[in-house]
Amino acid sequence: MSTDISMVTQAFQVGNRQWLLSEPDWKPNVTLDIISLFSQNGTNEVQTLTIGGSPTGGTFTVTFSGQTTGAITYNAAASAVQTALQALSTIGAGNAAVTGSAGGPYTVTFQGALAHDNVSAMTATSSLTGGTSPGVTVATTTSGANAHYLNGYIPSGCAIGQVAATGRFGPYDNTASDGRQTCYGLTYGDIRAVRWDGSIASLVGTGAVVNQAAVSLSHLPFQSGTGSIDSAAQTDLPAVRFEA
Repeated sequence: MSTDISMVTQAFQVGNRQWLLSEPDWKPNVTLDIISLFSQNGTNEVQTLTIGGSPTGGTFTVTFSGQTTGAITYNAAASAVQTALQALSTIGAGNAAVTGSAGGPYTVTFQGALAHDNVSAMTATSSLTGGTSPGVTVATTTSGANAHYLNGYIPSGCAIGQVAATGRFGPYDNTASDGRQTCYGLTYGDIRAVRWDGSIASLVGTGAVVNQAAVSLSHLPFQSGTGSIDSAAQTDLPAVRFEA
């Protein structure tokens, strides 16, 4: 199987490297396994709120990324739960859709600015009354996954790791067990994943930022999920200086 190196020059010409605060003097070549390891479309995370114990009164609250809703009645309509969630600064208007019957279970789909992200799990606190030991539980029905090349390019600044069995690279994932749980570096330029004829490249070569560079975390293309930098990835890259 061949590696498509010719695309790298084009990618470097269009790469958005606002995240790169200082230019590294060495960018080793790596081979990205696009078809096997990167996602084109991504997946929206879905979480479910379930009220148990058949309450006859009371309220509950939901917490997401440090922000907590106001009190929600035990038999609230899905639209009321959606309004409460979207009022949180950590979610925002239009970024969570809630469906389900009054009193639940409620299906919460993260979308908009939170689309294609492996978002934090919600938690719930019960002040429900009546019934038999009423309470609220939260379960992740579908984990969110990044769209790594929704516009045809894997963006500059994608965190990558090396698969031990093949030597090829995919998006860094601290939950992986194939070698990608160790962050190797960040892609230097945008990498064309979809060719002009619409076909998807299998293997593409590019350069990687691994040392002697300063990186702005807030400007990286992925802020959560696979391909993003977390605290463990920062530890894996001691020669890279990470800033806000």
